[in-house]
This record gives sequence, C-alpha cells and structure tokens, in this order.
Amino acid sequence: MELHQNTIGVKALVLKKLGTPTVFVILLMVLFSLFTFKYWLNGADPFFQGDVDQYYSYLVAEFIHHDFSFHFPHHYWLIKAPNGDLVPKVTMGMAILYFPFFIIGNNIAYVFGYDPLGYSSPFGWCIHFGTFIYVFTGFWYLRKTLLLFFSEWVSAITLFLILFATNLFFYTYREGEMTHSYLFFLFSLFLYHTVKWHFVKKIKHFYYLSFIAGFITLIRPTEILVLLVPFFYGIATWPDFKLRIAELLSLKWKLFLSVLLFMTPIIPQLIFWKEHTGRFLFFSYGSDEHFFFNDPKLYSILFGWHKGWFIYTPLALFMIAGLVLMFFKRYKLAFPITIYLMLNIYLISCWWDWGFGGAFGMRALVQCFAFLSIPLAYVINYVFSIKKKTLKISAVAACFLCFGFFTSVNVFHMWAARNYVLHWDAMSKESYQFIFFKTGYSQTERNYLETLFKYPDYEAMRKGERDEK
Repeated sequence: MELHQNTIGVKALVLKKLGTPTVFVILLMVLFSLFTFKYWLNGADPFFQGDVDQYYSYLVAEFIHHDFSFHFPHHYWLIKAPNGDLVPKVTMGMAILYFPFFIIGNNIAYVFGYDPLGYSSPFGWCIHFGTFIYVFTGFWYLRKTLLLFFSEWVSAITLFLILFATNLFFYTYREGEMTHSYLFFLFSLFLYHTVKWHFVKKIKHFYYLSFIAGFITLIRPTEILVLLVPFFYGIATWPDFKLRIAELLSLKWKLFLSVLLFMTPIIPQLIFWKEHTGRFLFFSYGSDEHFFFNDPKLYSILFGWHKGWFIYTPLALFMIAGLVLMFFKRYKLAFPITIYLMLNIYLISCWWDWGFGGAFGMRALVQCFAFLSIPLAYVINYVFSIKKKTLKISAVAACFLCFGFFTSVNVFHMWAARNYVLHWDAMSKESYQFIFFKTGYSQTERNYLETLFKYPDYEAMRKGERDEK
C-alpha cells in the first residue's frame, strides 16, 4: 500500500480544512448524546459493576485501603493462589489506565466531602470522562493512520462508521469502562506506529509499538497476537519472510531494548504475582476456565444469533470484503490483518465461554475495528474511485444506503440493550426476530419475549458442552 498523496491546490486545502475537525465533531456528538441516556442521570451508581469493579480493585486496594491482600469488605472476584493468598482474577492493566482519572476523582471527593472510599460519584464520573479521552485519542491516531493511505473524506466517513455502526458505540456510551474501548485506543496507537515504522524506518516507532504491545498484552494476554501485524507487514513470499527476520536481527541491541520496552508494562504484574502467589506467572482464571482448542465455535462466533459478529455488527461484512479486495491488490496490510484476525477469532471461539458472558454482540472483537478501519476505508475509497459515472453514482448510493441501514441497526441495538429488550446473554433467532426494530412493548409482549430467550448453561459449558442453543 502506497502513501496517499493529496492533490496540491485549492481542492486539497478545502478537504483538509473540512477533514481536520472530523474527530472533534464526533466527540461533541458523543458527549452530547451521553446526556440523552437517563441511565447516567437517575442517581444510580452505574460505574463500578461486574468486570469494571474487578479492574478497579487494584486502585481501591492500594490507594484507599493500602491492603493488597484484599482483606476489606467488597465483592471482588478473588482466586486462591497455591500459597493461600487471594489475588484478583484480572490483571492490573486497566487500573493503570484508570489511574490518572482516579486521582482527579479522589481530589474532588476530598475537596467536596464525598465518600472517600473510591465508589462515590466523583470517582465514577472522572473515570468515565477518562474513557472518552482515551477513545477519542484513539480516533485521532486512527485518523492520522488513515490519512497516510486515503483522503480526508474517506477517512472521515470511516471514522464515523467505526463509532456509530459498530458495537464500539455501546462500549463507549454504555459500558465504556470495559477493556474494549481502552484496547481500541491502544490498537489505534499501535497501528499508527506500525505503519510509520515501515514507512520511515525510524527506530522510535519500533520502540513505541513494542511498549504499546506490552500494555495490550497486560490487559488481554491473547492479544499478544497484535505483534503479527508489524512482523508480517509487506510479507508476501518466503524471501520476504527471511528478509524480515534479517531486518529484525540487524537491530541488535535495539531489538533487545524493544523487548525490554515490551516487558515494562508487564513487569509490575509479574512482581505482584510473585509477591502474592509465589510465582511470576499465574493463571488467575482458575482451573475451570480454559480453552477447547479442538472444538472451535466459529459459526456461532460469526453467524450465531446469540452473539454473532455479522448479526450484531453487519458492517463487519464490508470490512471482510475490503480485506479480500486488498489481497487482490496485494496491499501490504492485507496479510498481517487477515492472519491476526483469523487467529484471534479462532482463540475466541475456543474459549469455554465464547460469548463472553454479559455482552452486546461479539465484544471480544471490538478493539479489532482499529485494524479493520483500513479495509473498510479501502472499500469506500474503491467505490469513490470508480471511473464510469453512472456506475459510480449507483455504487455510492448503494454503499451509503447500506451504511445508513447498518448505523440505524446499531443504534437500535443500543436502544434495545439499554431497555433490556436485547438480552445480554440469552438471545435466540426467535427473540431477535421478535424485537427487530420494535420499540413499543406491552407487558404481555415482554412476557412472551422472555419465553424466547435461551439462557446458556455455564456449568455445562465449562465441561465442554458449548453448542449454541
């Protein structure tokens, strides 16, 4: 894939002026839309629930109770280590990202007399605001990456669709403090420095992507697969592969430094585990949560009514189409994105709970939209580049009708999830068809809908009975 060169002249300047505020416009739309959800304004405490409370536990333990043994009253998911100590099920990566906003919330709580134990409104609102900072920093870097290949207009349309036509929308608005929006931020930075390293060969970009990859791995260890993207960038043949190995080895001490940078975010976790479990490496999910590598649920991951990727994020179909087109054109990012995506989907499908519990759609793939923005933009660019005028008008109209429909579906999904119509872990073909674009329900209809839900048997799934009902 070659660097995009905007045409010099008035047209290019106009496009640049129009495109520059794209991310900021989206940010304003999101911040404004936040206040349309009474969920955030009804006096309830929506911030620290489920997984988020577990990620947050490190901050409460260290800075509020000064007790990393977690001997204070709160319902955390603690796993007993071989030495008898209790440690959190999750790693500390998210707590590190929450930390700057936790400190701000702590100071506000102290000044204005709120409950100082870490769970009052100032803590929640500051961390929630931090989510927006991270997400839109991610969008800013994603825009910088897209502009290396595409025009301002193509980049702007792509950014809009990534937010409003995927379940990143849900994991920014409704459950923004989950890992997915934060990983989207890290993936966007990682992609930018990957592309810059291959374009300009400045070692600083290699250092940056190494450090970011370490942070990604700390938050979600299976995402170490992201390293495949810079490694396989531009590789199409066996000689290319050997050349890449030689290129990396030629870095010598710089390669060693990049490994240290990769380990830097991970080392605090290893020290914590060593101190509290007696081991540097500790599988904190326990013995009853594991992978079934010989029984991947690929169809359910992609097409199932329970959480299927193409069902709940149909825009992904355009992304896959873009990957296919990129392969035909032999674009340098086609193979690395494809191999990363295929291996990631396989791992997700092998996890004992391939639906990942309470979730909107296939939440384990949300962060991948940073990478998949490239093939999506390629499809948009391809349509805009059609030479024949009548064909171009028809193709553009068809594309935008699809994009409009997919965005509407995604916003409807968001509404349905917000109103407990789209169930977090019990959707079936019958329940989905019953609720599709239906916004009014009598009590009788809600009772009937309840009969259509198919609840997973988590105990059976742990034992390997993982077929979608």
